[in-house]
Amino acid sequence: MRSTVLAFLLLSARGGVAALAAWLVCRALRRAHAPSRLLCWLWLAVGLRFVLPWGIPLKLPRPESAPLAAAADTVQELGELPLLPPAPAAPAVAAPLPWYARLTPWHALAAVWLVGVLVLAVRGGVGYLKLKRCVALACKTPDGCYGGACVPTPFTLGFVRPRIYLPDSLQSPARQAVLLHERTHIRRRDPLVKPLFYAVVCLHWFNPLAWLALRAFEHDMEAACDEAAVQGCTLAERSTYCESLLHFAMQGRPIRTPGSLAFGQGSVKERIVHLLHYRRLGAGALALCAVAVGVSVTACMVRPQVEASHAAPETPAATAETAEPTPTPAPTETPAAMPAATLPTLSDAANSPRFVCPVKYKYISRFATKYSHRGDDLCAAEGTEIYAAADGVVLAAQEHYSWGNFVEIDHGTDADGLRWVTLYAHMKSCAVVPGQTVTAGQVIGYVGSTGNTTGNACHFEMHVNGTLVEPRYFTAYRGSDAAELTQEKADEILAEAVRNASSDQVTAADGAAALSGVELFTLPVAPPPQVSCYDPENGHPGIDFAAEEGAEVYAVADGIVTTADYDAEKGNYVVLDHGGGLETEYQHLKSSLVSAGQSVVQSQVLGYVGSTGNSTGPHLHFEARQDSAPADLTGTALLAE
Repeated sequence: MRSTVLAFLLLSARGGVAALAAWLVCRALRRAHAPSRLLCWLWLAVGLRFVLPWGIPLKLPRPESAPLAAAADTVQELGELPLLPPAPAAPAVAAPLPWYARLTPWHALAAVWLVGVLVLAVRGGVGYLKLKRCVALACKTPDGCYGGACVPTPFTLGFVRPRIYLPDSLQSPARQAVLLHERTHIRRRDPLVKPLFYAVVCLHWFNPLAWLALRAFEHDMEAACDEAAVQGCTLAERSTYCESLLHFAMQGRPIRTPGSLAFGQGSVKERIVHLLHYRRLGAGALALCAVAVGVSVTACMVRPQVEASHAAPETPAATAETAEPTPTPAPTETPAAMPAATLPTLSDAANSPRFVCPVKYKYISRFATKYSHRGDDLCAAEGTEIYAAADGVVLAAQEHYSWGNFVEIDHGTDADGLRWVTLYAHMKSCAVVPGQTVTAGQVIGYVGSTGNTTGNACHFEMHVNGTLVEPRYFTAYRGSDAAELTQEKADEILAEAVRNASSDQVTAADGAAALSGVELFTLPVAPPPQVSCYDPENGHPGIDFAAEEGAEVYAVADGIVTTADYDAEKGNYVVLDHGGGLETEYQHLKSSLVSAGQSVVQSQVLGYVGSTGNSTGPHLHFEARQDSAPADLTGTALLAE
């Protein structure tokens, strides 16, 4: 939804720029006495700019500054996004969540936009029906118009077969001039064009430049018909026509129904001044004005494109015209350019191998910190293949509110006994399933813009024993995108990984009997203070851990997910069966990442801390049961102070 909203806002911004430029051009052309009919064509081009995401491509040189180039690529990719997201090629495996758990602020913005569109559409439709009902008793006159006491001012009403309504008081030469004005509207299809333009503005009701374009189009449309009505008339006849304009402009509130064209609407003062000074241009001046309008119309339809980086390789992008790649869970051949990679060795940094680069990227938005940008964003065209960085087993392949469609792979342990895990997020679709064995360079998904992201990219994370590390030290990126792994840096990462592993692991022999043979547990969250203790006699058969909303929740041991559901009391919760009658339960999650029947390993992320269900604030309620009876894990140092 985020990418769709941003793409629509970019489309509206392009239309707004075209409207502002057209307004400036029209001011200059009016001073040159250009025919208003030519200006109407320019405003029609602006209307098309508001609804057409494509246009005439215009190649622009790539900015020298890397941030500017990245911003230009992001804007260009947003402009290429479909306003309606395509259906995923393969359904993502996701835990069952209530519909409101999937809502984001972008859904709220889309809802506000839709309400505005509906309000304006209903307002226009009701106004049209009311006006049509008011003139239902009008009678046809000898000159083919409709008149009567119910017609207060001249106007045209209708879309396909419009009718001209004239008041009975309008007679003699003034009637003929007004009749010519209204018939010019019909001949030029204005009764149909104006409602279509109004519909476009309804879609962009939040953009004031869209309303500026509509008002300017109405003004030039009326001016064009005024010019046709007084063409060849004497100054006295023009004066009579202007008196009619002034008279009907003062007959109460003007008619602004989208399906009608009222004779006295618009800025009457500007129309009268324009008519009194109007003169036909010569052939040369008219040709110059036509050229100026033609150039302006062409400029409105231009879509700037930044030249691709020369250093970037060609990337096969999926487009609307090409067949979308069909994901398959079956193992695939490793590409020739993607040799299989072994795991890095922190104890021997100089000879440490590197992971396969997962994407043929255009540029990289780098890792910042583990608290902000936790990985590298490998920016590439939508549909570009994503490869497994090394051999491993798929831990998760599903949808997440922030990561979008993502894949997590466990690559096993290295020579130092450290477990390596990689994560690939924001995919358009996944090509693997949980539990599947993959090889280095195997296609596991396709670049997209799902989840919390601003453009097409693969968010790439790397973990060693649960410790987040920068991928550039361990991945075969291009040239300077990779960083040298010094032994000092490797020792620093190794020390942190060992320290985190030792602080997170506790044994059941620390003061309580081992449960079902499980001798080693992992903290379900990062070490927090205790909120409330295990107290089953008083209705609290578990432990509450304080943690920030969105903090990761881990499996304390290997097991199988028996339940991943929502409950009014527990909120989003997950239950794991560890065998031998031992179960653990994790409640009040913001969202879960697993589904019933899925196998999980110790320290695997099950979901995120939240405050769903009967909860007074973000925390994790953790329970353990042995043979369906509450089990006390406080003696295992899970709550060691």
